[in-house]
Amino acid sequence: MAKKYIIFILLTVLTLGFVSYAEAKVFMKRDEALKTAFPEAVEIEKNEIFLSSDQSKSIESMSRAKNESKLYIVYEAKNGDKTLGYAIIDTHSLRTKTETVMFVINPDGSLRQTEVLAFFEPPDYQAGGNWIELFEGKTSEDSLKVGKDIPNITGATITANSLSQATRRVLAVFKVASDDGQLK
Repeated sequence: MAKKYIIFILLTVLTLGFVSYAEAKVFMKRDEALKTAFPEAVEIEKNEIFLSSDQSKSIESMSRAKNESKLYIVYEAKNGDKTLGYAIIDTHSLRTKTETVMFVINPDGSLRQTEVLAFFEPPDYQAGGNWIELFEGKTSEDSLKVGKDIPNITGATITANSLSQATRRVLAVFKVASDDGQLK
């Protein structure tokens, strides 16, 4: 009896692990996402932005979100001398797994596009494209508060809050780095 119980438990754990793994999805890899966001770019330059403690505190204050990294990679898309825009790829935790999102930012600091590159939670928890589009045109000056400025997602509150925080944080990183001359 105990042997059957142990086998049942092992099979259940393995099955749940497989189901969890099967739900994980990578939609687009970095290089493909950058080419899609900037089809007219002749060159995409990779800039490593190292934040000071003061910059990190400023980002947290501005975004009302925890900043867990002092290193950000900012991709600058160019066509000759003209900057077409920037992209910052952010991976953040949701419930127990992560989501990777590319934020495409116009030279004026407004958000042009948000693209989910990978989502490792169950698909039911993923934000829909129409909801994500609500962030377009927003800047670090916008509060982007879920339930006030941005509607909540029924059944995906953690995803909504997490993506809203990530958007505010990335826009704040861009603003601080731009204002401090770390971006061209």
